[in-house]
Parts: sequence; C-alpha cells; structure tokens
Amino acid sequence: MQRPANIPDLVQTRRAFLRDAGSDYAFGLDVDAFQQTISTEYPALHTTTYLDHAASTPPPRSTLTNFAEKVSNSLFSNPHSRSTSSSATTLAIERCRGRILNELFGLTDPAARAEWDVVFTSGATAALKLVGDAFPWQNARYAYLKESHTSLVGVRACAGEGDVSALGVDEMLQLPPCESSSTTQLFGYAAQCNATGSRLGLEYCRHLKMRHPHGFVLLDASAYVSTTVLDLASLPIDCAPDFIACSFYKIVGFPTGLGCLVVKRSAGAVLQRRGYFGGGTIDAISVSAPFWAEPRRSVVPGPLHERFEDGTLPFLDIIALDCALDTHKKLFKSQRHVSKHVSTLLKFATRELAALRHGNGRPVIKQHRAFGALGSDLEEPGPVIGFSVLDPESEYVGHVHVEQLATVNGLQIRTGGLCNTGVLASSFNLTNDNIREEYARGRSCWDDEEFGRHGHPLGMVRVSFAASTTIDDVLQLLSFMRRYFVVSAKVASLQTPQPAAAASLKGMMIYPIKSCGGQRLESWEVVNTGLIYDREWMLVDESSGKTLSQKQHPRMALIRPAISLEDRLLVVSAPGSVNLRLPLDAPEDSTLTANVCSDTVSVSFSNPHLGVDIDAWFSSFLGVPCSLRRLSGSQAQRHAHFERATAGGAPVPILLSNESPFLLISQSSVDQVNNWIHEASPAQETQSVHADCFRANFLLESAQGVPGPGGGPASLPLPPFAEDSVDLVRIGSETFQVLARCRRCLMVCIEQSTARRTKEPLSCLARNRKNARGKIEFGVHLMWREDLSPSVGARERPVLKVGDAVSFVSLAAEDGQDGLCDV
Repeated sequence: MQRPANIPDLVQTRRAFLRDAGSDYAFGLDVDAFQQTISTEYPALHTTTYLDHAASTPPPRSTLTNFAEKVSNSLFSNPHSRSTSSSATTLAIERCRGRILNELFGLTDPAARAEWDVVFTSGATAALKLVGDAFPWQNARYAYLKESHTSLVGVRACAGEGDVSALGVDEMLQLPPCESSSTTQLFGYAAQCNATGSRLGLEYCRHLKMRHPHGFVLLDASAYVSTTVLDLASLPIDCAPDFIACSFYKIVGFPTGLGCLVVKRSAGAVLQRRGYFGGGTIDAISVSAPFWAEPRRSVVPGPLHERFEDGTLPFLDIIALDCALDTHKKLFKSQRHVSKHVSTLLKFATRELAALRHGNGRPVIKQHRAFGALGSDLEEPGPVIGFSVLDPESEYVGHVHVEQLATVNGLQIRTGGLCNTGVLASSFNLTNDNIREEYARGRSCWDDEEFGRHGHPLGMVRVSFAASTTIDDVLQLLSFMRRYFVVSAKVASLQTPQPAAAASLKGMMIYPIKSCGGQRLESWEVVNTGLIYDREWMLVDESSGKTLSQKQHPRMALIRPAISLEDRLLVVSAPGSVNLRLPLDAPEDSTLTANVCSDTVSVSFSNPHLGVDIDAWFSSFLGVPCSLRRLSGSQAQRHAHFERATAGGAPVPILLSNESPFLLISQSSVDQVNNWIHEASPAQETQSVHADCFRANFLLESAQGVPGPGGGPASLPLPPFAEDSVDLVRIGSETFQVLARCRRCLMVCIEQSTARRTKEPLSCLARNRKNARGKIEFGVHLMWREDLSPSVGARERPVLKVGDAVSFVSLAAEDGQDGLCDV
C-alpha cells in the first residue's frame, strides 16, 4: 500500500507564476478580469478542470449567442441561387476564406493571399482524404513521418491503389531524390504532433523543398493552428507546403464538422477529380451515352475550390465560423496572443511535472517527445504534454488507472494511443510484430487494456491547453498528481490473518441482469459458473450492439431484478415503472450473437404475451434504445483468464460476469476504507460508502465470540483485507479457491441505491490499495472447488446460507494477480 504525498499549499506557486509570466499570460488582462471572462464565457467549465483541448476546445457563450442573433436577423440561403440572400451568403463565404488565410495563416498581404485557395471540407480528415483521392498516384511515391496522426498515415491507402510506394520513415530529409524525373513525390508530416506537442512547423518543409524541389508537401496543421498562426508569409512561396489540412473546432470550439484544405495555387493543378462528381463542380454534363462531364472552370482557370466543393456548402456553419472568429478576436486578440498565453502555461506545467519526485528521489513523470530522429524540435513545442506516470520503482502506472482517477476528481484528460501509433511505438519500443501480436490477443484501440503481453504500456496520458485554460487548471492538475501518484514512503504490508480469526457469511447477492441492481439472498444454490441465475441476462444497445454497463448508464443500478424460484419468474422493478414478470422457463424464440468483454456469445430472446413490450420498458427507463437478452441455454460459453493456476489447470467457466464466477469482500475491509475516507477529509462532510458499491457475491463479517481451539479464548475479529492473503475459503460446506484480487474501476463510484456518481471510494482506494503495478485492488475472485467440497458427486446442488461459518487456508504473503472488476 501507499500513502498519499503531502499536498503543499499552491498559493505561493500561483503567485510566483503570475509574477514571472507577466503580460504573456491572460492576454495582458488583469488576472481577476480574465478569470471573470472565462467564468462568463465558459459556464460549462465551472465544475470541472478541462485539459483535453487538443481533442476539442469548448465554444464561448458569445459565439453561440452572436450566431443565433445573426441568422435570426439576416437571411442566408443556398449560394447556388442568384437571389439577394444567396448573393449575401456567397459574399460571406468568400470573406471567411480571406479571414482564414489572414488570421490563421499569417497572409495579411492581399497579394500573398492570392497565391492560396481555401477548399472547405467536413474536417481535417476529409481534407487529407481529398488529397489522397485527387493526387496522381500513377508512378508516384508517398513518404510520411511514422509519428503522425492516423488520418495522415491513412493517405497511404489511397496511394496503394496505384503504381506507388508508400514509406513510413523516421526522417524524410535523408531520402534520396527519385531516380526517375517522371516520378511524382508527395511528402506528409504534421506541423505539431497531436500526442506530444512536438513541433516541426514550416522550417522542416523548407528543408524538404530544398532537397526535393519538385516534390509536393502535404502538411497536417490541425494541432498546430489550434493555438498558433501557421505563418505562411514567413517563407518564400516555393518553400511553402502545397496542401495544408486543418479543422476549426479545435481553434474556436464551434462549429464542428467544418475544416478546410489550404492549397497553393501553383500546386493545385496536380489535384484531379476522379470518380464521383456533384452539383456545382462541373460546367457541362452529358445526359446520354457516350457519357462525359467537364469539371468546373476547366476552360478558363478559376478558383480550385469550385472543382472540389461538391453540392451545397454548409453555409450556416461557415457563417458560424465567421462569428466564432469574431468572438475569438474580441476575447483573445489574436492567435499570436493565444500562443503566448498557452506557452507560459506549458513551460510552467512541464517544469513542475518534471520536478515531481517520489520519496526515493525517482521521477513521477516521464514526458514523451516525437520526431526524435530529427535530433530536436525545429520549434518550441505546442501546448500539449504527452506523458506516463511512474511508480517509485520507475515502473509504468497504467493509463486507464490515471484516467479513472482523474475522472472522479473532476479532471478531464485524454489517455490511450491518441490516434498516433507511431508515437506509441517509439515511446515504448514497440515493433510491428508487437503490435500484430497484441491485435491477435484481442487488443484494440479504445479498450481498457493497459499493458501488453511483454509488459509494455499500451497507452499514455495527454493534457492540453487552449485560450480558455487558466493557471488554476494547471494547479489542479499538479495537485492531483501529487495527491495520488507521489509516494513519500511505503508502509508495511498488512499482516496475514491470525489462525484464531473467524468469520461468517453476512450477506449474499446475485445480479441476474448484468450491470443492473442486485438481489439479496438468504440461501442459494451454487454451480460452477456462480450462484444460479447470476448474470444470465444482459441489456444490449440496439444501435451499437454493445452490452450496456453501469459505467455509462448509472440508472441501471435502479433496475432491480429478482428471481422468484417459487413462481419461476424473473421479476424486474424500477422507480415509476410497472413490474415486469418474465417466466424463467420461457422457450427461446430466436438466437443471436452478442459481444461481452471481447467475447462473442450466443444469446436468446423471447417475448411472451405479457401485455407490455419488454424492450420498450427498459428503453424508456434508461433513455437508451436497448433490448433484453439471455445467455442462450444458460450455459457457460466463456472462461475466466488468470495466470494463477487453478485445479488441474482446468479453465474456469463463467456466464456474463466480466472475469470470474464469484466475488468476495469483507465488511472489515469496507470499514477500513471508510476510515481512510474520513481520515483524509476530517474537516469535511464525508459520506461513507456501502458494501454494495463493490457488487460482490459474498460479504463476510467477523464471527466474534466463537470459542477458540480446545475451548480457549474467543476468536479474534477478522482483520481488514484478510481475504487478500488466503488460498482457499470454506463457506459452510463448500470450498472456493482464490483466483486473484479484483482490480477496481469507476463503477465502484456509483451509489447503488441512488445511481449517483461519487468520488469515493475510488479516490481513497487509489491512495491506499494499489499493487506493485499501480492497479487498484479490492476483494478477491473465486472459483468453486467441487472436488474439495463434501457435496462432490451429490445429485442436488449445494446450498449456501447467510450465517454460514467461514474459514481460511492461508499462503505466504504474495502479490495478487490482476483481475478485472466484476460488473
């Protein structure tokens, strides 16, 4: 276990920052005035610390109100018409193109702007795809930096359709020029790494153009222009990129679904329309065979955008962008001022994170950088920090664990592969074989797996800043890191329970519908897949086909299924809803497949004539279109996966539980957690957590007063976490083997009685219940050892009862294996 580090008073740190930053921070405004502006313009940020601006930045209130006012009082219409409103719309669109080049790309001189064109797209990805679709790939070569966003890497799929070679490289400047002068070359790179903030900017393009003067350069500027001007006027036109992709919501928050491709007019002719064409992009078209179509402005050269903007432009989105740029300028002066503001925050955060040390002097944070093959960044990094958290032994802490703790503490950050496999590979020394191996094991983007087969991390942490970020946001991040990840000292491991300790079964629960509320039991039958009827049903999202979870839909806790063995019914209740009474023995009407924790299982559904639509009942209560499904035949189709050996090495069968047939906790462990919670916040009103938040099947309590061996002194109380250090548990007449400690997630922070999200107990567990890999553990997974139980060979299923005596067989203290939390 680890104790939290002391959290120093950050007031002095804040004062020192404000003194050193000067007018670069807060756009030269008085700090209090700036705070008030952010509070007024971004009310959605009042209750959270938002540090994921590289994904999307929130829009200020004024943008939305100004846009609503503008479109309410001015008439805008389809620009393909010739009406007064259509002409006004066309003028507004062309004005916005000019503003983009002026304010975001530094082209203040009209003559310089004339060298460029702006093609509106649905986003930066669509802009990159446009180049991929329109580039002449016959006898061509595409080279890109490996450490690029997936959308830029994806251009190679377009290139692969022609006689072309696609090269993912660490350094393009070392590539020799093509031997054949007829080979067309396209080079792709990101001006700023989306995962780490490392920047190559425009200077790298200058070097590329000098080495490959006849090549074309495709620049992904999405991350760069979010906070900085990409100053195209700073270098000669011949040294500038040919195609530049960007997205606007990362800059101003609204509208989404709008981006552009900025094209150098001298390079525009290389892009050719192929395949589909839409309204507004052709001058003439045949109506019968032989079929032909003449692209727009093919006779008299004209704006490139007229050849590539299919159909009607999203003109109201472009009007909204114009309003957003107005607001952005009013609040933050210019992108150059934004750059200074975020740069001061970045330097401060980077320095303070790097200074974090454990009690043994080792660093807490490892910051990652991209483009390492180039020696160093050609520019100062952008306002993004990609990093990993290290424990006192310099081992990586899982990124999902960091994100879950951040979530319950009001911080919004980004973790995972960050759509940049190249950076992930270079940061953790992953090879193509490693990546293929992990995919073959079922690992994929967006899953919760933190480490690969060989122990390498499968994700990192990212925080990012924007114009609306304040010093207090950064201080919240530092306070969070110090509280949960700086370890000042280790405390001794808990002692194994004394042999004289005795326990009894205080409570027993099943959860018939996966992730819904539980049913309290007094006595119940045991089978090798768990307590009978435990997690035989599940709710499936109709649109995605995914199993619903309380983590995304907390109201599932208020759905209370209960098995009535006497009536052979599954009775489901929920507040404000009529009870469902579903026959346990209803025939299966149909069999489908569903996905549970990456496993595909056969499920069934039946719809007996109950006078109520079952699926509509659940959908109405949860507000999500969903369907009730039952594991087909109620038979195990999955197995638990644990490294620790089980009896004879046989697989452990499970139904719809995440990881094991049974989960056990003790009341003394729950009480210890509550003690920690109150100790951490003695001056605050804290609410104790209830044992049911851990969603266990078995809850143990001390059996005090039981005479010791030979009539000796009464048995000792059950120590907290005694279950961690045992191998076998006997409940009543039945014996269970401990498989692993249970790794905990955000689901423990949902109050089962109210469905309310809370901060505890995850925050407390993070400070006190981490294993050597930084995983939060509470409770243990079990399997039934029928071979060690008196009921072996019996015709009837064994029955457990609340109040049954519980005894343990202990092993030498050892670290538990990781299991996933049971939902």
